[in-house]
Amino acid sequence: MEYSENRGSRSDRIDVPLGDMKGEFTAWCQRQGVTVNDAVRQMVARVLGMDIRQLPHVASADGDERVSIKVQFSPGEYEAVSQTAEHMGFTLSRFLVAMVRAQITGDPQLGSREVAALEASNYQLAAIGRNLNQLARTLNANPALAAQRGRLIVVDVLRREIDAHLKTVHDMQRANLARWRR
Repeated sequence: MEYSENRGSRSDRIDVPLGDMKGEFTAWCQRQGVTVNDAVRQMVARVLGMDIRQLPHVASADGDERVSIKVQFSPGEYEAVSQTAEHMGFTLSRFLVAMVRAQITGDPQLGSREVAALEASNYQLAAIGRNLNQLARTLNANPALAAQRGRLIVVDVLRREIDAHLKTVHDMQRANLARWRR
């Protein structure tokens, strides 16, 4: 698609004289690293109450076809982004894709460190869940512990909450893996 095809018609444009503010606004945009047009669009969206959460939801990046784009950074930005990607357990390309996907889908994009942390957390929670099950079996099986059966309710509630958390994390990990396999 050519750039000119993306441009709106004259009827969707506004021409506003800024007077003395134009130079200061242009300098501000440069400091922020945005074009004047993008800054104005962002301000209008904010004034109108538009929010990323109100934009159309994009379910996923379906299919195997990919479109390549070129992104240019200053040397300092490139170094910072590369280090951040590496620190988070991503390649640079996957990090950039993850950032965009997180914005358009609203879903978390997990790097290798996050996946490892969730796996370790789930392993520990599963062990706690097994211990709670053993405690519940002991309370149910031993008549001498009948006075402690009230605690069985608490144990059962904890076990259910742990199981729900384990399922949520498992589903999130599965969705994350499926996204990266495409």
